[in-house]
Amino acid sequence: MNLFNPILRLFGLGNLSNPDTGYQSAATHKTSTDAGVSVTDERALKLSGVWACTQLISNSVAGLPLKVFRETENGRDPLKSRHYLTDLLHHKPNNWMKPRDFRLAMTTQMAIWNNAYAEIVWSGERPVALVPLRPGRMTPFITQDGQLTYHYSVESGIKVYAQRSILHLKGFGIDGIVGAERSNYARESYGLSVAADTFAARQFANGRPGGVINFDAFLTKEQRDQARSLYQGISEGPINANQLWVLEGGSKYTPLDYNADQLQMIATRSHQLSDVARYFNMPDVLIGAGANGNSAWPASFEQQMLMFLTHTIQPYLEEWESAIRFSLIPFNSDINVDHDPASLVKMDSTAKGTFLSTLVQNGLMTRNEARQMLNLKEKEGGDYLTIQVNLSTLENLEASNNVPERQPDQPMQS
Repeated sequence: MNLFNPILRLFGLGNLSNPDTGYQSAATHKTSTDAGVSVTDERALKLSGVWACTQLISNSVAGLPLKVFRETENGRDPLKSRHYLTDLLHHKPNNWMKPRDFRLAMTTQMAIWNNAYAEIVWSGERPVALVPLRPGRMTPFITQDGQLTYHYSVESGIKVYAQRSILHLKGFGIDGIVGAERSNYARESYGLSVAADTFAARQFANGRPGGVINFDAFLTKEQRDQARSLYQGISEGPINANQLWVLEGGSKYTPLDYNADQLQMIATRSHQLSDVARYFNMPDVLIGAGANGNSAWPASFEQQMLMFLTHTIQPYLEEWESAIRFSLIPFNSDINVDHDPASLVKMDSTAKGTFLSTLVQNGLMTRNEARQMLNLKEKEGGDYLTIQVNLSTLENLEASNNVPERQPDQPMQS
């Protein structure tokens, strides 16, 4: 049965889970939908909701700093000297991409397909380049001895990669081997959006009748041609709307008024935007979906961005960090990576000042560390942790207040 599962899945049949060995499929690979339209991944990107969600997610993730540091007994020590990870992630992932280009491409792949692949080029035990691959051409494969390999379609046939040579970012999935491809599971929703867009476009392209002329009797072909020549243009819209038309022989004119509200175009398109947003776990308001572009959303902008970061962006950040640790960092290494989301969740000047003051006054941050967050130069003597003197134990307060009484012959100190 395992032999036929990949074939059955092409027709939407077979088991959900992948076989123990062989090709590991993410979903059924079909482009047809129940709406009667074919939706490829490229066609899906032409939908405004898909484009907005993909662009917002990929730009947000690629714009966040990815810090490389060494774990020490005293905390994190940022790597300021050259390291192969800083070379790949901060300077040059390959010969033709900037670091942001690489992360943007990989995150876009993950947003669309829920999988992103990059070839890891090794020089001995050192990775020297990361080259994005196309998810539509990649299929994970489990060998008979339980090894995970990656089969990639090229012009000359199939190129097989060892697991060591692939950086694989994957999102929500069933078996942990491959992410469930978002575009396949959302294709029916995409199909409704495409059908609605196509219907609306045809309505505007072909026009609509402004009204109909009713005759009491059936017309002959000659009478029908005569009526058409007489009344042609009466239903062509605003150009002829104010002209006087004479209807003879008991004929009656009935205007037709089909506006966008009556055709439910606006409601349908708004609903489809919200439906697409759900597949990306995107708040409606960020892509202008929902009723009049509004939905339940925190009033504070800071809370809005925090909600977006927590529920939409955080899974991408965690997958990036996890994949880098798994594929690019040796198991026993003290090197680690982490994103800094501070640039995404901006605070106003008052809130930021209060936040930094609290950390400095309670010994959680030095003044120079606070100045770095404000892009200010370090000051001499600003590397000490300080606390407020009134924060102490009762015993220490009594000791500091226990001043010896002045003797009668001892002069008073000024």
